[in-house]
Amino acid sequence: MKPARVSYPWLSTLGAITFVAWQLALINAALLPLDRLPAPLPGNEHILAAAALLLLLVVFDIWRYVRTSRRCRDQLRQYQTQISELFDTKRELGTRARTYSDHADKLKMFISERLLETIEYDEKFLHFKNIASEVRHNGVISYDKAQTALRNALQICDASDQQQYREAADGLLYLWDLLDLSTTDNIALHVANQIYDCEEHYFQAQLNEDIEPAPFEPTFLMSHALRRALLPITENPDALGLNQEWPRRGSYADDKFSIQLRTDSEMLGNENHMVLLIENLINNALFYSQQKQHRNRYSRVAVTLAQRGGDVEFRVYNRGPRIKEDEKDKIYQLGFSSRRIREHHGKGLGLYFVNEITKGFEGSIGFENIDNREGRFALSVRLANGEVYQHEFDIVIANGRPMCRVGDAEDSTGKRQEWSYEAPITSIEASPQSSRKPQLISGLVPGEDSVHLDAADPQLARWVLEVRNRKRSAKLLFSPLDVRGVEFVARFETAKSRLDNQD
Repeated sequence: MKPARVSYPWLSTLGAITFVAWQLALINAALLPLDRLPAPLPGNEHILAAAALLLLLVVFDIWRYVRTSRRCRDQLRQYQTQISELFDTKRELGTRARTYSDHADKLKMFISERLLETIEYDEKFLHFKNIASEVRHNGVISYDKAQTALRNALQICDASDQQQYREAADGLLYLWDLLDLSTTDNIALHVANQIYDCEEHYFQAQLNEDIEPAPFEPTFLMSHALRRALLPITENPDALGLNQEWPRRGSYADDKFSIQLRTDSEMLGNENHMVLLIENLINNALFYSQQKQHRNRYSRVAVTLAQRGGDVEFRVYNRGPRIKEDEKDKIYQLGFSSRRIREHHGKGLGLYFVNEITKGFEGSIGFENIDNREGRFALSVRLANGEVYQHEFDIVIANGRPMCRVGDAEDSTGKRQEWSYEAPITSIEASPQSSRKPQLISGLVPGEDSVHLDAADPQLARWVLEVRNRKRSAKLLFSPLDVRGVEFVARFETAKSRLDNQD
C-alpha cells in the first residue's frame, strides 16, 4: 500500500505572507512609495478581495489536511491490524511449533519405548527358547526314566490307580511336546511334519489291513483334545461331563462355560498340539469374559464343536471388547497383545501359537465381532384363568447396550420390561422379529419361579424371561442381554477328508 503524503500548507502560508507584506507597505510609505504601486492596489475593495482569497487558500489547505489525516488514520489502523495479525500468526506458529515439538517428543518416546519393549521381548523370547532347548537337551534322560517308570506303574498298579498314572504319562508327554514347539525355528512346519508322518501311517493302515501297527497313534478325537484342554481350568468337571466319555452330541454348561457338541471328528496329527491350540483360545476368551465391565449373570464362554463340509469347525465365543479394525492383522503376531489392564499385560504368545499350529494343520483361523441387534419383539402370555395377553415392544440400542422401548417415547426406554397379572402364567410364546419361528415356553406351574433363555441360539442367548408365578398372581420380566464380544472360528480337515482328497 502506498503511504499517504502529508504536505505543508504552502498556499495559505505564501498568501498570508504576501497579504501581510502588502499591508505593511500600505501602512509604511517609507518602505514602499505608493506612487510606485499600481493605482488600483491601495483601494479597500482590493484588500477585501485579497483577504477573501487568503481565506479560500486557508480553507483549501484545511480541507486537504483533513483528507490527508483521514487517509493516514485509515492506513494506521490497517498497519495496526496487520501488526496484530502478524503477532497472532507468530503466536499461533509458536504454539504449533511447541505442539509439534511435544508430539515429536512423545512420538520419539513412544518409538523408543516400543523399540525397547521389542528388543527386550526378543531377548526374553530368545532367552526362553535357549532355556527350553537346554532343558529339553538335558532332560531327555530324565524324561525317558519318568516315562518308563509310569509305564511300569501302569502294568502293576490296581485298576483304581490306572487313570492317575495314565494322566501323569499324558501330562509328561504334553510337556515334552511343548518343549519341542518352544525350541523349533518354525512351529507350523514342525506341526505339519508330524501330521505328514501320521498321514502316511494312517493311509497305509486304511489301504492295507495286514500292515504292522504304527509306532504311535496317528489319529485322535477332537472331543478328547477339547476335554483335555478344559480339565485344568474347570472348577466343576462333572457339570461339563469331563470325567466321562462325551457322546457325539450333547450340551454341557456350568458357571463359566457352555459346551455344545454337535459331532465328533477323527483328526490326524499330534493331539497335544491341538490341546495347546484349544487351551490358548479358551484362556483368551476366559480372560476377557471375566472382566468386571463385560461380565453378567448369563454370559458364558461358548464352545461349539461341529462339522461343516467335511471339515471340523471349532468355535469359541466370549463377551468382551471387540477387536479393532487396525488390530485384526496384528493379533496373531508374535509379541502383540491387546491386554492393557493394570498389573496384567499379555505376552503375545497365545494367538501366535494358535495361528502357527493352525497353519501346521493346514486349517484356517478367523474371528467375528458380535454386536447387539435391534428389532421388534412380541409376547403372547396365557394365564391359568384362560386369559391371553399380547405385548409388543422394540429392542433398541442405546450407548451400545440393548434396551426395551414401548412406543416412540424416549422416557419409555428401560433395561427391561415388566408385567403383572392377576393369575399364574401357564405358557408364553416369544416371537422375535429376527426369527421366523416363535419360541414356546410351556408347562409353567403356579407357585414356581423359572428363568428361560433365548433358545434360538443356546450359545448366544440374546434375551431372558423371568417368570415369578404365585398361586393367584404372576409377574413377567423380559431383559435383553448384551452379547457384544468376539467369536473365533477354526476349521481343519478331518482324517477322512484328507484321505478322500488324496483319491
